[in-house]
Amino acid sequence: MLNLKYKKKINYAWRMLATSFSFTSFGVGGLAVGCIIAPVVKRYTSDPEKRIHLTQQVIRHSFHGFIEMMTKLGIMTYSVEGLEKLQNSQGELLIANHPTLIDVVLLIGLMPKANCVVKQGLWRNPFTRGPVQNAKYILNEGSEQFIQDCVQRLQEPDAASLIIFPEGTRTAENHIINDFQRGAANIALRAQVPIRPVLIRCTPSTLTKNEKWYHIPSQAFHIQIDVLDPVHVTDALNELEVTPKNVRLLNQFFYHLFKGALSKHEQSC
Repeated sequence: MLNLKYKKKINYAWRMLATSFSFTSFGVGGLAVGCIIAPVVKRYTSDPEKRIHLTQQVIRHSFHGFIEMMTKLGIMTYSVEGLEKLQNSQGELLIANHPTLIDVVLLIGLMPKANCVVKQGLWRNPFTRGPVQNAKYILNEGSEQFIQDCVQRLQEPDAASLIIFPEGTRTAENHIINDFQRGAANIALRAQVPIRPVLIRCTPSTLTKNEKWYHIPSQAFHIQIDVLDPVHVTDALNELEVTPKNVRLLNQFFYHLFKGALSKHEQSC
């Protein structure tokens, strides 16, 4: 018994150290992208589109490497149901629930090409400001211009899919899902592109809203990603006119789709 307790303490101490190393590496990597890689890319090409593409590819490979590092260090594991759907996604509005701090890191790291919406805190944070600004990710200011920027990006030729979290922030601890903000529904109604729901679950719960990165669980956490088939606005609405009522109805449709799927999984566990 004492030996088992000792092993658990050693395992916990190791994961605490490994978690600290991982997040320090993430911060250093963010500074490197903004201060070193971005200037190199700028000198390499004067084409703005090529700069954005190269920066996004650097971020993609960095994020994938970060997740693989955390996995090999024994901090976490993950699995993806429908990975090929995620990798083949193009020109779709990809909406996902947001249980952990690293959801967007996982999704971008798994997708060959993706844009995403970022909140103001990440836009200003010295560790993340360089990557998100040079990659031309979309700043969520909660304004009409933000909606227009998202729609325009989705309607570009050969557009990448756009990742957005309708909850607007991470799911509160011990909650299945937060209420959805209406931005994603507004974008979907205006852009008229396929909407790809992605369900994310984390067991045991960690890195949730207001939870510090160093509050690690007693065991390695597992993230399960389920990529669903695309849905269309016409699956929820009889008319496509952009009105407050239709935005509200579409938002409710998305919310109940996610809540129902996540609740069903909770009941089966």
